[in-house]
Amino acid sequence: MDKLTYSSTLPYLGEYDICVIGGGPAGVCAAIEAAREGKKTVIVETTGMLGGMATAALVGPFMTCYDSKGEERVVRGIFDEIVDRTIEINGAISPDETDAPSVYTSFLKKYHRRVTPFDSYALQLVLDRMCIEAGVEIFLYTKYVDSVLEDGKIKSIVLAAPEGLVALKAELFIDCTGNADVAAKSGVETWWGSEDGMLPQPGTLFFEVDDADDEAFEGRGKRPTQPTKCYRKPIPGTYKVNHYRVYGVNANSARSMTDAHIEAREQVLDSYKDLLETEGFEHCKITQVAPVLGIRESRHIVGKYRLTVNDISEGVFFDDTVVVFGYGMDVHSRDGQISGGFHGKTARKYTIPYRSLVPEGCSNLLVAGRPISAESQAAGAFRVIPACMAMGQAAGQACAIALGAGCEVGNIDTDLLRDRLRAHGAIVDYEK
Repeated sequence: MDKLTYSSTLPYLGEYDICVIGGGPAGVCAAIEAAREGKKTVIVETTGMLGGMATAALVGPFMTCYDSKGEERVVRGIFDEIVDRTIEINGAISPDETDAPSVYTSFLKKYHRRVTPFDSYALQLVLDRMCIEAGVEIFLYTKYVDSVLEDGKIKSIVLAAPEGLVALKAELFIDCTGNADVAAKSGVETWWGSEDGMLPQPGTLFFEVDDADDEAFEGRGKRPTQPTKCYRKPIPGTYKVNHYRVYGVNANSARSMTDAHIEAREQVLDSYKDLLETEGFEHCKITQVAPVLGIRESRHIVGKYRLTVNDISEGVFFDDTVVVFGYGMDVHSRDGQISGGFHGKTARKYTIPYRSLVPEGCSNLLVAGRPISAESQAAGAFRVIPACMAMGQAAGQACAIALGAGCEVGNIDTDLLRDRLRAHGAIVDYEK
């Protein structure tokens, strides 16, 4: 098909110190941290809500913020604040009060101790309030389109807003799209799926039900028929349902995402029929189906350091550690044939270095969340929400430091970064 050459003069939406693209778990924490440092910060989000996979895709609960044995807390900082504020409005249960196996983990035990059940609407409210209180300017219904580059830097970005195409200027940018959308259009090399050419992990369309019988489900003492997993929310009788998978979905293709979402909607009905035959769920009703398809994996960036499976297996500590985590390498079947599950040994605690957030090829961009520079199997460990929030907080602070020092984001003092994060409640230290 012939290509269209199109030229237009675009109005600027604004000019900022730091622009965060993507309002998911990583993005909101990046924006809050940067704005609290007095930087003029904006966050742009495609959907009508902040929270990304946790809200628009209904993904929950927050996986463990403890080490792999469920014994020591390893994620705090802004993540803690979000959880505490959601608890205050009866929208979450502290991870310190949950254990596995239980109705909160669908009777899964491995790596599921100390999850955080939450309500997605309550979380939306909390994220709105925290961003506004920090002074973050929020643009919802605004989609990233392209980058305008000069000498290996992003000078401005193009956005599709309700009023049409607009431009936005910033000194520094943080890609929290989950799919490395900004990085891929800003001179950064990326790959899709696994580094050896295998498909990415599959997608799932979450839904929620109410009118379940908690006592009957708890008395049953085991998860529903596979692949359905029901995670109880803070309100009795209500559950988030993780179930069938859509294989081979390309989150960077409109046609692939369309076909996958249509298929996934049919899967919701099949899963619900199965659920009605499960003890405790005979009278449950669907209350909502996620408007956004849950994506586990898409692109990965080439960064200053590629985190490896061995790093996670051995619990390597890096001098520029910005995240400590403990969740297992959870790699769902990539095609329905290859075995899924927790692959390989996971150290009790492992770390994510700042260098893995720094892409090669664009000097005023950081990436936070699941697309950071890491082997695909390794990414199966930190792709979950608490780790993404911790990465976002680190990226926001790093940009604030870079602006203060007048240096590129890849050249900041990482000792200072770790000190600042530690002072703000984040866990960056490591003892085996």
